[in-house]
Amino acid sequence: MSHSQIQTENRELPLNQPENWQVKFPRYMVELPEHVHDVNVSYIGIQPRYEEKPARGLHTELNAHVTSAAQRTAVAKVEEWIRQGAGELSPVLWEKIYVEAGCDVPDTEIYILYWIDKDVAKAANKSLNLQLLHKTLSSSDQKVVGLWRESFTVPKQRFETVYSGNDYQPGIASLEGAQQVGHKFTGYWGAARDRFPASSHDPFEPEYKLSPPNFEKDSKGRVIEGENRVSVLHIRSGQYWERCKDDEREAYESTLEPVLRAGMTYLEENPAESGDIGLRFSRNMTTNRLLQAEEAQHGSNGVSKADKFGLVVTTERRRRETCSSGFFRSLKDIEAWASKHKSHHKIFHGAHSHSQQFGKETFKMRTWHEVSALKPGEVTFEYINCYPRTGLIPFFDV
Repeated sequence: MSHSQIQTENRELPLNQPENWQVKFPRYMVELPEHVHDVNVSYIGIQPRYEEKPARGLHTELNAHVTSAAQRTAVAKVEEWIRQGAGELSPVLWEKIYVEAGCDVPDTEIYILYWIDKDVAKAANKSLNLQLLHKTLSSSDQKVVGLWRESFTVPKQRFETVYSGNDYQPGIASLEGAQQVGHKFTGYWGAARDRFPASSHDPFEPEYKLSPPNFEKDSKGRVIEGENRVSVLHIRSGQYWERCKDDEREAYESTLEPVLRAGMTYLEENPAESGDIGLRFSRNMTTNRLLQAEEAQHGSNGVSKADKFGLVVTTERRRRETCSSGFFRSLKDIEAWASKHKSHHKIFHGAHSHSQQFGKETFKMRTWHEVSALKPGEVTFEYINCYPRTGLIPFFDV
């Protein structure tokens, strides 16, 4: 994506931006290096599959991240591949999160991997070989661990971003050579569509409408894999408030965050109406490349290794960094939710009120998103022994 690539004249499809538009709150988008033509992302999930769900119960009871020995074994194998085993296929960027709510099991750990070469990304996903990795677990561990992968490749003409500040570089923004640049495509309905360079000629319409989701598919012990046969959208939308002073932090956690979570709950519970396809709400464990370096220098949150009945519970405070990630049926569905539904109106107006309260130039709360408009065949997925409500399983014919 590039600010300079957004066509403002001689468009087949008009901009949504009002004439003589003036930005009220500064916003930024990522300017990728010229040699980058595609963004390639894989989400790798390690899911607890308990019949009696002890980790899920502790997660709710303690409001903390809880993992089992079996899950940690699988996590270690994935992370060893990322750090060493992948070799020349290693992702250029990666982050780690765990699921708190949405279309997955709470405490599922997820690695978000980025590449800028689609051939390398494809080879890397093959090299990781989740199906073989699952088989290397003990027979007992195989029963209580699910593994999954959701991958996509998108040309930067169909990729858009927005950031509330240029001092925090999540996701692709921490790529070496990338810059966050100010722009005027923000603050009005339809701004996200305008930020796609391809919006000058592409309406981003799906080829057909997906069938209603089926949450009762038999997925236990099965391998489910495939690709998208219809155009979809992927979004990762994040929040970061580690740098906030106590008054701003308390304002976010007591006022804006509950509104945000209520909006995510609406999307999850009303997929046929909202267009939500497998959205998850997660909390960061390992942050972006640049912030990792900053925290290594100044100190950061640790993770406790206190054991409880074979489960590890994080007892120190959780990171003040979260994100929602997943797919939508179409850009039109996201626009309809954003412009018409009260749950998003509360988020939108709450964010603006927060900025005004703490000063639009001085507030420290950071919000952002990455959105990819994906054509058929640009998404691949595999699920191994996963719950039937996981990700794309209920939504795609598999």
